[in-house]
Amino acid sequence: MLRITVEEKGNHTRLQLEGKLTGDWVGELERCWISIHNGNTVAEFSVDLSSVSFVDENGKALLRRMVSQGAKLRARGPLMTSLAKEIAGQSTS
Repeated sequence: MLRITVEEKGNHTRLQLEGKLTGDWVGELERCWISIHNGNTVAEFSVDLSSVSFVDENGKALLRRMVSQGAKLRARGPLMTSLAKEIAGQSTS
Protein backbone atom coordinates (compact mmCIF):
# COMPACT_ATOMS: atom_id res chain seq x y z
CA MET A 1 0.00 0.00 0.00
CA LEU A 2 1.13 3.53 -0.74
CA ARG A 3 -0.26 6.81 0.52
CA ILE A 4 0.39 9.86 -1.66
CA THR A 5 -0.10 13.29 -0.13
CA VAL A 6 0.24 16.40 -2.30
CA GLU A 7 1.37 19.59 -0.57
CA GLU A 8 1.54 22.89 -2.43
CA LYS A 9 3.26 25.95 -0.97
CA GLY A 10 3.91 28.91 -3.19
CA ASN A 11 5.98 27.76 -6.13
CA HIS A 12 6.81 24.36 -4.59
CA THR A 13 4.85 21.12 -4.82
CA ARG A 14 5.80 18.11 -2.71
CA LEU A 15 4.60 14.54 -2.99
CA GLN A 16 4.85 12.84 0.40
CA LEU A 17 4.94 9.05 -0.06
CA GLU A 18 4.25 6.56 2.71
CA GLY A 19 4.44 2.79 2.38
CA LYS A 20 5.73 0.64 -0.48
CA LEU A 21 6.25 1.92 -4.02
CA THR A 22 5.58 -1.34 -5.80
CA GLY A 23 3.16 -3.03 -8.17
CA ASP A 24 0.00 -1.10 -9.02
CA TRP A 25 1.06 1.73 -6.70
CA VAL A 26 3.78 2.71 -9.18
CA GLY A 27 1.05 3.39 -11.76
CA GLU A 28 -0.93 5.38 -9.22
CA LEU A 29 2.08 7.58 -8.46
CA GLU A 30 2.71 8.01 -12.17
CA ARG A 31 -0.89 9.14 -12.75
CA CYS A 32 -0.58 11.59 -9.86
CA TRP A 33 2.74 12.92 -11.22
CA ILE A 34 1.38 13.35 -14.74
CA SER A 35 -1.71 15.13 -13.45
CA ILE A 36 0.32 17.55 -11.35
CA HIS A 37 3.24 17.95 -13.74
CA ASN A 38 1.13 18.58 -16.85
CA GLY A 39 -1.38 20.85 -15.18
CA ASN A 40 1.04 23.05 -13.32
CA THR A 41 3.99 25.30 -14.01
CA VAL A 42 5.55 24.72 -10.61
CA ALA A 43 9.06 26.07 -10.23
CA GLU A 44 10.06 23.38 -7.72
CA PHE A 45 8.85 19.82 -7.32
CA SER A 46 9.99 17.23 -4.78
CA VAL A 47 9.20 13.66 -3.84
CA ASP A 48 9.64 12.81 -0.17
CA LEU A 49 10.66 9.17 0.31
CA SER A 50 11.26 9.47 4.06
CA SER A 51 8.31 7.21 4.94
CA VAL A 52 8.81 4.69 2.12
CA SER A 53 9.92 1.21 3.18
CA PHE A 54 10.47 -0.43 -0.24
CA VAL A 55 10.75 0.53 -3.91
CA ASP A 56 10.63 -2.12 -6.66
CA GLU A 57 12.39 -1.84 -10.05
CA ASN A 58 9.37 -0.21 -11.72
CA GLY A 59 9.20 2.30 -8.88
CA LYS A 60 12.88 3.11 -9.31
CA ALA A 61 12.37 3.59 -13.05
CA LEU A 62 9.49 6.00 -12.41
CA LEU A 63 11.54 7.97 -9.87
CA ARG A 64 14.36 8.21 -12.44
CA ARG A 65 11.92 9.63 -15.01
CA MET A 66 10.58 12.10 -12.46
CA VAL A 67 14.11 13.25 -11.57
CA SER A 68 14.97 13.60 -15.27
CA GLN A 69 11.97 15.96 -15.53
CA GLY A 70 13.15 18.12 -12.65
CA ALA A 71 11.83 16.45 -9.50
CA LYS A 72 14.07 16.44 -6.42
CA LEU A 73 14.12 13.41 -4.15
CA ARG A 74 14.08 13.86 -0.37
CA ALA A 75 14.82 11.03 2.02
CA ARG A 76 15.83 10.08 5.56
CA GLY A 77 17.35 6.88 6.80
CA PRO A 78 20.11 4.89 5.17
CA LEU A 79 18.00 2.82 2.77
CA MET A 80 16.00 5.61 1.13
CA THR A 81 18.88 8.10 1.27
CA SER A 82 21.05 5.60 -0.59
CA LEU A 83 18.29 4.99 -3.13
CA ALA A 84 17.73 8.70 -3.68
CA LYS A 85 21.46 9.22 -4.27
CA GLU A 86 21.59 6.25 -6.65
CA ILE A 87 18.66 7.52 -8.69
CA ALA A 88 19.94 11.10 -8.80
CA GLY A 89 23.36 9.85 -9.93
CA GLN A 90 21.87 7.71 -12.68
CA SER A 91 19.73 10.54 -13.95
CA THR A 92 22.79 12.70 -14.62
CA SER A 93 24.87 10.11 -16.45
